[in-house]
Amino acid sequence: MARPKKERVICSAPRHRRFAPIPEEAENEIILQADEYEVLRLHDLEHLTQSEVAAQMLVSRPTVTILLNAAHQKLADALVNGRMLVVEDGNCAVCEIGCACPTEKKETCENKQRCKASCRLALQTKNQ
Repeated sequence: MARPKKERVICSAPRHRRFAPIPEEAENEIILQADEYEVLRLHDLEHLTQSEVAAQMLVSRPTVTILLNAAHQKLADALVNGRMLVVEDGNCAVCEIGCACPTEKKETCENKQRCKASCRLALQTKNQ
């Protein structure tokens, strides 16, 4: 029996969920999970190391490597083969500034869109 997946913490829900070639004649859509999306955002866009991404998402560094490889594979497949890419939620807890931010600083939070692990741990403790 497989071990249950640990809930991953993401900074915010993806704003854009569907990406397709123009005209939209994409066949066989590819599903990108929200945690894979978050790993791409943090590592490739924010230029965090895999260790920093792991600390922020409250997962292990090897998990980040697995998620990053899967996300890169799916992204490459969508781009090269002209397939639609769809982002789905999956097993994630969203830490939205102003909604679930445990520091309750709302819009003045210095970690907006890039919460630190301490912020994430406070959220996890608050939800238990």
